[in-house]
Amino acid sequence: MAALPPSRSPAPGWPNIALMSAGHFMSDFFTHILPVLLPLLCVQFDISYSQCAFLFTVFSVVSYVLQPGIGILADRSRITRLLPWSIAVSAVFTCIVGWFSSYWLLVAVLMISGLSAAFFHPLSAGVVPTIYPRFRRGLAVSIYIAGGNLGAALAPLVTAAFITAFSTESLVALAVPALITALLMALRHLDRRPIIKHSLRPGETGLLHLVKSRSYVLLNLSICARSLPHAAFITFLPLLYSALGYSAAEGAAAMFLFMLGTAAGGLISGSLADRYSLKTLLACSYVLLFAFALLFFLRADNSILSYALLFLTGASTYPAVSLGVIWGQRLMPDHAAFAASMMLGFSFAVGFLLTPLTGFIADHTDLLYAMYWSTLPAAALSLIIILLVQAPPKPQA
Repeated sequence: MAALPPSRSPAPGWPNIALMSAGHFMSDFFTHILPVLLPLLCVQFDISYSQCAFLFTVFSVVSYVLQPGIGILADRSRITRLLPWSIAVSAVFTCIVGWFSSYWLLVAVLMISGLSAAFFHPLSAGVVPTIYPRFRRGLAVSIYIAGGNLGAALAPLVTAAFITAFSTESLVALAVPALITALLMALRHLDRRPIIKHSLRPGETGLLHLVKSRSYVLLNLSICARSLPHAAFITFLPLLYSALGYSAAEGAAAMFLFMLGTAAGGLISGSLADRYSLKTLLACSYVLLFAFALLFFLRADNSILSYALLFLTGASTYPAVSLGVIWGQRLMPDHAAFAASMMLGFSFAVGFLLTPLTGFIADHTDLLYAMYWSTLPAAALSLIIILLVQAPPKPQA
C-alpha cells in the first residue's frame, strides 16, 4: 500500500494527543446528553416510552451504523477534513432539541446530530496513529480513549445540573467548549492525514472475508446481543428513576455511575487481554453482567448498594467492546480497521435498534419489568453464543 501525503500533516506529540482526547471528550459528551433529556422530552411532547426509545434509536443507529462505511471512505479520500465539523455540528444540533414543538422535526434534528457524530470515531481513529509520540503508542491511544469515556460519564451529571439551573432552551451554551475544541483541532491540522491506497487480492474484499469467517460472525452476534442491555440501560436508566419517583439528579447520578463503570470495565479488561484467554474474559463478563443486572433490578432504588450495582453492571457490559476489537483483529489481521469499525459501529447500532422493544414492553407493563425481560435474556444469549466460538489464536511474539 502507498501513502499520499496531505498538504500539511499534524505534528506528532503529546499536545496533539491531548487535543484529540479533548475532541473525543466533546464527541462522546454530546452523544450521551440525550438520555438525560428523554424524561423532559416525554413531558414536552406527551409521548410514550416507545416513542422516546425511537428518538434515541434514530440518533444512535445513525451515529453507529454508518461508521464502517465512513472508515473505509476516509482511507481513500480527504473527508478527514470534516473531523472538526463533526464535533461542532453534533454539539449544536444536540443542544437545540428543546427549541422545537414538532416531534418529527425533533427526529430530523437528531438524525442530523447523529450523522455528524458518526464521522468522529472513524476519522479520529485514522489520525491518531499519525500523531502519537514514537514508542509510546499504548499510552497515547489510552489517553485518546479515556477522553471519550470521561465525556460519556460526565454528560448526565453536567446536563442535569445545567438544566436544573437554567433550562433546555439554554442548553446550547454547552456547545461553546465543543466549538472552541473544533477550531483548535483545525488550527493544529488534526483534520489532515495521509491517504492510504489499499491493494486487496483479486476477488477479495473486507466484507467478503467477514462473511466467510464463521468465528467473526458469531463473535459479532454475541456482542450485538450484549449491546441490547448496554443500550437499554443508557436509554432508559434516567426514565426508570423518574418513573420510580426519584429526582432528575438521582437519575443522572445513576447514569454517571453506570458510564463510569463502562470506562473502568474497558480499561481493566484491556489490561487483562494480554495475559488471559479472550474467550474466558468475555464469558466471565457476560456472567457478571447477568448477575449484577439481576441484583440491581431486585432493588432499583437510590441506595448506595443500587448505585454500586449499577457501576458493576456498567463495568460488565463494556469488556465486550475492547476484547471484541482485539479478537476481531486477530481473526482478520489483513482488515484490522474494518473489523474494528464493524464491531464498534454495527454491534452498537443493533443494540439501540432493539431498544424500542423494551419501550413497547414498558408501554404495556412497566419500565422495570421491561428492562428485566429484555436485558437478562440478551446477556444469557451472549454467553451461549460466545461459548460456541473457537478461541482466537494468540498473536505472534
